[in-house]
Amino acid sequence: MLWAAIDHGIPWIRHKWNLPLMMSWFISGSIIALIPMILFAVSMGWRESSPSNLQTLKARLRINRPNTADALWVFAGLLLIVFFTAVVFGITRYFQPDFLPVPPFMEVPHSGLFWIFLTWIPLFICNIIGEELCWRGYVLPRQEAAFGRFAWLINGTMWFLFHWSIGFGTMLLILPICFVVPAIVQRRQNTTVGILIHGIFNAAGFIGTVTGLMQH
Repeated sequence: MLWAAIDHGIPWIRHKWNLPLMMSWFISGSIIALIPMILFAVSMGWRESSPSNLQTLKARLRINRPNTADALWVFAGLLLIVFFTAVVFGITRYFQPDFLPVPPFMEVPHSGLFWIFLTWIPLFICNIIGEELCWRGYVLPRQEAAFGRFAWLINGTMWFLFHWSIGFGTMLLILPICFVVPAIVQRRQNTTVGILIHGIFNAAGFIGTVTGLMQH
């Protein structure tokens, strides 16, 4: 779905409505890849809930209110991700000085940043909620049943490979978050922790991209 959104959805939307590349990605990514992930996670979670209601669905997807310990793990997780992402970026820049981790469809227009931020919000919500409900809320518990304490490693590897169509440079940079998030969520048994870590990190990365901080 992600490959279809990037390789087919973006060009079609851009040609059809003459939109900037980044805005075309926002629409394509949400409709083709991320909203279906939300529907999949919710429908499968509902199917496996007994009796099927909102409370059992939340329990099945492990959507719990974070406590103080969860908040500390969110903070620690963000520090780990930032540190190891900086290490990966630094090593890559050492061997390839012109390395940029921004995928081509994140090309920032020279004007209209207000509309870019405004249209980014729905994608951001769909991205974080969709990926976390699917990968951590629905898939990870099933992997824990199959692989036990190594489930986070399987989950992280699959989540990493899910992003193959965004380009090698970006995949290198997301390597730390792909394994830190499932490891912490499995330890805390709380999908909300993954939502918070993923959301904060992605928001910071997007702001860095559109403001030019990721271009240098």
